Amino acid sequence: MTKNPVGCQWQMVAYQLLFQSQENGYIPEPETGRNFKPPNQSQHQRKAALRMSAANFKRLDARTRPGGAGIGCGAMRALRLAGAGLLLLLAACQSTDIGLGPGTNLPGNAGQIVRTPNPNGEVFGKGQVRIAMLIPKTAPGNGAVVASEIRNGALLAMRDFGENNLELVIKDTAGQAASTQAAASEAVREGATAVLGPVFAANVAAASSITQPAGRTLIAYSTDTSNARRGVYLLSYTPQEDSARIIRYAISQGSKSFLAFVPAGTEGGVREAVLRQEAGATAASVQVIRYERSIASIEAAVASSTPLLAAADTIYLPEGGEIPNAVMLSMRKNGINIVGKRLLGSGQWESVVFKEAQLEGALYPGRDVSRFADFSARYEAAYGAKPNVWAALGYD
Repeated sequence: MTKNPVGCQWQMVAYQLLFQSQENGYIPEPETGRNFKPPNQSQHQRKAALRMSAANFKRLDARTRPGGAGIGCGAMRALRLAGAGLLLLLAACQSTDIGLGPGTNLPGNAGQIVRTPNPNGEVFGKGQVRIAMLIPKTAPGNGAVVASEIRNGALLAMRDFGENNLELVIKDTAGQAASTQAAASEAVREGATAVLGPVFAANVAAASSITQPAGRTLIAYSTDTSNARRGVYLLSYTPQEDSARIIRYAISQGSKSFLAFVPAGTEGGVREAVLRQEAGATAASVQVIRYERSIASIEAAVASSTPLLAAADTIYLPEGGEIPNAVMLSMRKNGINIVGKRLLGSGQWESVVFKEAQLEGALYPGRDVSRFADFSARYEAAYGAKPNVWAALGYD
């Protein structure tokens, strides 16, 4: 696979991580140690943007087909250490006097936490600090696959770093808000110091309604930034930044007319809003076609795009999984040729298996995975499959 180094990098947002640790608003950039200023911060929802090192855009060509790939241990090192430091600090507050004095308020700690014996769920590790993980192990569709990846990555990290320091209790949410809330309540009762997960936005709201009043830190995998607040943090890539990066790059390369295929729902709406904002800043035109996640809906969306394609110089197709191949297959069946048009994807394309010829030459935000090989090899040896982005988030 050839790479097109255009100087753009993904950003990752971690809300309130390190308790806004640097008073001047700066945090060290991963790998390089350089400093940069995070975006403007509001009182209730500050962002610390961790710029991922050596990231770039990837261009698909005919010579190689990228498979699934995770984030990579090196690029996420600063965030992982920050998260580990947060958990260890909470653990210290749980069992010792660290000299902070009376009245000191730390997120995620509401007095003495007592671990109960025999917690419910999968239990790993022998440490004295209990961490709960809420993931959709039995959710329908892709949810269970995501849960398995997160779980496997976390267990690999436990073997590398935490078996004697932490006790990890993995609980199934089934992808439902009610069961997530019940699992969070159970984790609090059992003496979990912090909670990792859940994945879906509605589930984060349900879990945080339990963990925040109880004073337990929650670090979720959701991309919905509206859930982030004191005591509720996100370990994820946001569609806002992901979309803005690739759209800005396309505009810098001359794109003036966008046709976007976006899924119905919250994330599709977020990506559409970013596209309209970035395109509007340069008077580029935007047409949007929405679809449900079904073959019939995708085929109908492609059919309705025919009169719009002629005026578009750029096609934006952010959803990953099987969607890019499904859209291109439908175009091929309908005799639609997009030669000469710029095709854009998103970071979700990292785990796409590219089959359709019309995906050749597409651009999507990618990462330098040169430091990822060791993690990938160890993961594949342990689980018999290559890791993707969820496995890497679980590890980190």
